[in-house]
Amino acid sequence: LTAEGDLTAAQGARLKAQGLTYGAELQQAVQGFQTRHGLGADGRIGTGTQRSLSASAEDRARQIALNLERRRWLKRDVAPERIEVNTAAAIMVYWKDGKPVHSNRVVVGSAENQTPSLEKPFASVVANPPWYVPAGIARREILPKGPGYLAANDMYVANGTVIQRAGPKSALGYVKFELRDSYAIFLHDTPSKAAFNLSMRQRSHGCVRVQNAVEFARLLLSPDPAKLAEFDTAQQTRETTRVTTGREITVRLLYWTAFVDGQGRVAFREDVYGRDGKLAQALGIAVSLPRPIDDGRRDADDVGP
Repeated sequence: LTAEGDLTAAQGARLKAQGLTYGAELQQAVQGFQTRHGLGADGRIGTGTQRSLSASAEDRARQIALNLERRRWLKRDVAPERIEVNTAAAIMVYWKDGKPVHSNRVVVGSAENQTPSLEKPFASVVANPPWYVPAGIARREILPKGPGYLAANDMYVANGTVIQRAGPKSALGYVKFELRDSYAIFLHDTPSKAAFNLSMRQRSHGCVRVQNAVEFARLLLSPDPAKLAEFDTAQQTRETTRVTTGREITVRLLYWTAFVDGQGRVAFREDVYGRDGKLAQALGIAVSLPRPIDDGRRDADDVGP
């Protein structure tokens, strides 16, 4: 904890001299450590916390080196207004005029349905969007449940495509953020709010679910009062409405297992997608960090993109 800055050197020396009783001060330091590592900040030394604490300085140095290599691949010039999603941390940051002004938790693709790394422009939001279910999801997870399931979830089949009507049950929630040429990957609202409270938020089919998505859409539209009013009216009437932003906003989906957080501290995440391991192998860097532990949480009714 002292080496990573969660305790000062003086605090660490004093606690050691006192016999390292697990009191309030040490618990607070552990909670700070847990927050930086994307763990539940409960102060308990559970399995995940033990594994993160046991990573050596060499392990973390390799992890930082791998993320620096990923950064080397990117353009040096970035748009002053952009949305950046870190899929390893499942967090989103909105930048305006070159400064971070807003952040949200997000739910991203699972290890089996990884959210790709990409950079695409975004220029419109759809209020109250219907969901055109991808054929694979429909075939594996929806159609086998029968017509009763479709009816109960406001779904129907048209020209061989399963469509979920807009409304409170829609897997896209009340707003969809459209990305151009993004391989059917987009940002959207969700009725499944509970997942935002989890530490491990890699559990979608690849799209990015945004916490407080309607409020975030209003923030993006706020520079143009007329467009904001159009969006608000659509939310009141529950009519499906596409509202353009009047400008292109860059969206970057990136994978950082080591990064600087909003308080200027180095934060780490586990390699949920296994990309650090593959990159390390390509670079000839040995990595001994264990793969993440599956938290085992599943929601059989969560079939969103």
